[in-house]
Amino acid sequence: MTERGQESGGVPRALSSFVGRKDLLAELRRKLGVSPLITLTGVGGCGKTRLALELAAQVQRAYDDGVRVVELAPARGGDPELLAQVVLSAVGVPDQATTTPLDTLVDYLRSRRVLLVLDNCEHLVEPVARLVRAVLGAAPGVRVLATSRARLRVPGEVLVMVPPLDVPAEDAPFSPAHESVALLVDRAEAGVPGWRLTPENWPDVVRVLRRVAGIPLAIEQAVVRMRSMPVSLLADRLDDVMRVLTANDTTRVPHHQTMAAMIDWSHAQCTPAERLLWARLSVFEGGFSLPAAEAVCAGGELGRDAVADALAGLLDKSIALPSADRSRYHLLEPLRQHGAARLGASGEEAEVRARHREFFRAEAARLAGGFVGHNEAALLEAVDLDMANHRVVLADLIGTPATTYDGLQMSVDLARTRWYTYAGRLPEERLWLGRALAATPETPDPLRVSAMALDAWIALCLGVQRAQVARRVDELTGLADRVGVPLPPVTFVRGAYTVLALGDLEGVELLRQAHEGFGAMGAHFAVDHHLAHILHTVSLVLLGDREQAEQAAEEFFAECERLRAQWGLSWAHWCRSVVQTRWGSPDRALDVLLEGLRLQRAIRDKWGPLWTIEALGWAHAKAGDAAAAARMLGLAHNLHRVTGVRVDGLVPFARFSEQAAARARALLGDQEYERAYACPAESVEQALASVLDTAEPDRPQPTRRLAGLTQAEWNVARLVGDGLSNPEVADRLVISPATVHTHLTRIYRKLDIANRHQLITLLASLAD
Repeated sequence: MTERGQESGGVPRALSSFVGRKDLLAELRRKLGVSPLITLTGVGGCGKTRLALELAAQVQRAYDDGVRVVELAPARGGDPELLAQVVLSAVGVPDQATTTPLDTLVDYLRSRRVLLVLDNCEHLVEPVARLVRAVLGAAPGVRVLATSRARLRVPGEVLVMVPPLDVPAEDAPFSPAHESVALLVDRAEAGVPGWRLTPENWPDVVRVLRRVAGIPLAIEQAVVRMRSMPVSLLADRLDDVMRVLTANDTTRVPHHQTMAAMIDWSHAQCTPAERLLWARLSVFEGGFSLPAAEAVCAGGELGRDAVADALAGLLDKSIALPSADRSRYHLLEPLRQHGAARLGASGEEAEVRARHREFFRAEAARLAGGFVGHNEAALLEAVDLDMANHRVVLADLIGTPATTYDGLQMSVDLARTRWYTYAGRLPEERLWLGRALAATPETPDPLRVSAMALDAWIALCLGVQRAQVARRVDELTGLADRVGVPLPPVTFVRGAYTVLALGDLEGVELLRQAHEGFGAMGAHFAVDHHLAHILHTVSLVLLGDREQAEQAAEEFFAECERLRAQWGLSWAHWCRSVVQTRWGSPDRALDVLLEGLRLQRAIRDKWGPLWTIEALGWAHAKAGDAAAAARMLGLAHNLHRVTGVRVDGLVPFARFSEQAAARARALLGDQEYERAYACPAESVEQALASVLDTAEPDRPQPTRRLAGLTQAEWNVARLVGDGLSNPEVADRLVISPATVHTHLTRIYRKLDIANRHQLITLLASLAD
């Protein structure tokens, strides 16, 4: 059992110990060294996923760029475009608008050494095979470990059958050394109070293990029965179960028969309510919460109040598994498939799926309209946890002629939550909006026009061809006139385009009107009202005069504090810092920007840091720290490249960045500027670590630099205070040793000291 929902595809934390498979693991470690693709195959329940995760955990240090685990069971449907999106998300690569998701993935992995674990591929064999061929053909340092009931048929694939655990012979002497025995003992000692393996119960343990054929999931299910009956009675019951349930089935191989029979027996041990719930829960993708289960699964013989009790029974029987905090639940894939088969045979599948669609359609609307400020992190987490369910419902609504309008509404609602922005998945937002717009009639309908405005806003953010966005804005203006009612989304995107694409102050007035318009639409549009406030303030601090900018920044800061909106507060810090950079203290701007960047890291924002790191370059340049300015500008440029969000392509930002770069280049010279500018960043997380971890050393430091020193001199002084030599300081700051010497000469003169020792002593006294 593993904890689900891990970020960026890393190896999930195991919630139970891994038992056995030592020889197989050793063989797989050897094969990974020479084979680009290993596919683990075998009967459902044989432990393919658990084995793959254990192998990944054992070898992850051998991969310089890590292990990435991609759970494909929630990607059912075979949509190749969404498959690549899911893999991109797990690998931790923000998608780009200028390339296909697959091209983005291949480009990211091309020069990396990564182990990519693709789990549960059998329902997506062809699209997975295409993806794997593309990756392995371009990325020689990548190895792929797949689990699938069917081979992928990719050149170089090594197919490894995962057998059941070895079981003792019927007359085997007492020995806990067998892998199947070890697993049963481990699980029983943890789950059956007081139970121990003894010579007396050994024969019955052997009977149990032979009846379940050493299949790990079947062993775990058998242990569940041991909570309510002695192992001797369990062995007798299993004799009867296997004989009855497999007697007339000649179509399956023995291990398939055994696993199917074991699941059938587990099903038979459930109450009617538990069986019904098991079948209905199979419609969920990627897990579910109790409220979702109650809304979707209640009906007919299963009342809403009975769902929690039935779920508790499934948890007791290890049919459903909980997250660590028991806020989420999921079914293991073989058990989910069994439930799906039962649901299909029940005649009520269409009704349950309709409730599933309605729940998540309404949930998207609730999340879009539920913003009050302090709850925004919780709203975004809710979208994130159920995104697999949202995707399935979106595809169903858009693909069904009678519900395409509902699909358009849901795509707009999910876009309005801003989850795609936080998660760095703006191209996926455009994908759903584009599909929904293509499926609905081309009429001047308020919802359709609003969807088009959202699409234009995303295109603007991603740097899609300026002429294309301009045409869309013109088209939206005409459509809004035909609709005949105020459409703040259109006013918003017109203002955004005027400010960001043209650098024209006239757009500020349009953004003010959009802000007022969303406010007049009521509480359901509070998140849109807040976003318009952000961009209106950003526009004023970039293009307005000092009085306008200062007033707007302070009013917005006060509003965010009132709302306790963390994402908005990070933008309030940004706006205040730009005011300081333009007219006040660049040192104060740096402090404010770093405070905002820490907040962005805390809330896992993958959008704001691109703007903040760029602004750090502006503030460093204004403060006279040319090397730091070049590093921040280079870091921002790399982030633009890997995310596809072209902040530097927006006119007001380009102006400030060009000015900062020119100032830094003049101080450093071309060669040293380029050296400092070449600052690597392959992810938002890496960039945040590069900025914040170096800005916050472990040892105590003075909170303010010594009076009279420039920022560049202060950076040199602090590193000398840490005991670094001139060459080491030069290497850390990406400057020449001669520049370090020049800075130190000025520092000694300004502080009226004679040497390095006196400087270190002075800094130590300030840190005490």
